Amino acid sequence: MPNVHGFDLYGMWGPVTDPGARTMTQRMKAELPNINTHASPYRDYQVNDVVALILSLPLTDKVIIVGTSLGASNTPVVGAYVYLQNKARIINGIWGFQASIWGAQAGIDTAYPGITPNVQFADLAYSTNPINAGLGAYVWKKSPGNTVTNLYTFDTFDVHPGDGNVKTQDRFLCEMKRVIGA
Repeated sequence: MPNVHGFDLYGMWGPVTDPGARTMTQRMKAELPNINTHASPYRDYQVNDVVALILSLPLTDKVIIVGTSLGASNTPVVGAYVYLQNKARIINGIWGFQASIWGAQAGIDTAYPGITPNVQFADLAYSTNPINAGLGAYVWKKSPGNTVTNLYTFDTFDVHPGDGNVKTQDRFLCEMKRVIGA
């Protein structure tokens, strides 16, 4: 079985406001065989650190990324930055808990054209819960012409940031197992 590398990106203010990211990282370590989560969870602004780590890995290793709020906004950005530097580096899957409407918006911001074709699988839990005042309501888009990525999105109606939702964590972990071939 190839090596698997998992990266988790916190939402804004990280450890203070986003304990669900730590829980998700712990579950990834416990439930996904042969995974290296490096220093996860990373702060939402550590995109370049994560990109550098991914680019240093052997192309035969598998890579998965999960993020919450601003971290979920930046998860497709990690994929795009990797794609710009090495189109051969596959990102096997990305998952997001409530991407922030205040963060990078892949597919809308001209700097981030959308989920790039080096990402094979993507799933985003968003929320239209009015208590959130729009936080977590952003929905990922694929880059123009991307016919490769399997993109799924679903509304949880959770209070922001939503990464403490065990049902959604379970869904993502089942998908991660399938994506890495566990």
